[in-house]
Amino acid sequence: MAVDLPITGFSGIGALPVLGINTQRSEGGLVITSRRADPYWSGRLTSGPLSSSGDNERASLIAWLYNTVELNLRVDWVHPRHRMPRYYTAGTWPMVGNASLVDVPDLRTIVLSGLTNGLVLQRGDRLSIMQGDIIIHRWISADLVVSSTISQSIALTPRLPIGVLAPAAAVVLEDPKMRFMIVPESWRDSAGESYGPSPIAFEIQEALR
Repeated sequence: MAVDLPITGFSGIGALPVLGINTQRSEGGLVITSRRADPYWSGRLTSGPLSSSGDNERASLIAWLYNTVELNLRVDWVHPRHRMPRYYTAGTWPMVGNASLVDVPDLRTIVLSGLTNGLVLQRGDRLSIMQGDIIIHRWISADLVVSSTISQSIALTPRLPIGVLAPAAAVVLEDPKMRFMIVPESWRDSAGESYGPSPIAFEIQEALR
C-alpha cells in the first residue's frame, strides 16, 4: 500500500541515485568495477519549519513517520521542482495523459508511443514508469525532440533494474512519481535544540513496489 507525504513544503531535498557499483584498484593501478545492486534513489528529505504549538505539525509528522515505518508502507512522492520537463510550464504542457511503453531494447533505453510530436525533452528531465504496483523513477539522459508518436526511443540514466519491466506500462512525464520507503528511525527532531519552529529530516530509499 502506498501513501502520500503529509507535508508539501521542504527546506532540503537530497535524494539522488545510488549506482550500486563497487570499485577496487590493483597494485598495478588497474581499476576494477563490479555491481552489487541495481541503481536506486536514496537520500534525505527535510521538512520546512514545524511548530510544536497550535495544530502541532511536529507531533503529527513524527507520528506519521512511526506509523508508516511500523506498517512497512510505501510513499508515492513527486519532487516539487520536477513536476514536468523543464522546457514547459503548467500552461504550455502539450500532452494529455501518459505515454505507453512499447519496448525495452536495453537497460538504458525505452521506446514509447503516445508522445506529442515535437515535444522537447532535455537531459535531466524526469519520468516514471508505472506497471501494476511497480514504479521506476529515472532521468532522461540525452536531449531530444519527439519525432514519432508511435515509436520514440528515449535514453535513461541510471540503468533500469534487470528483469523487472515488460511492455504495456505507462510512462509519466507530468508529475512523475518516485516510490520510496522511509528508513526506520532515521528522522532527527531538532525541537530540543532550538526555540520556535524547526525542521524534521528523515532518510528515504527507493522501493519499486
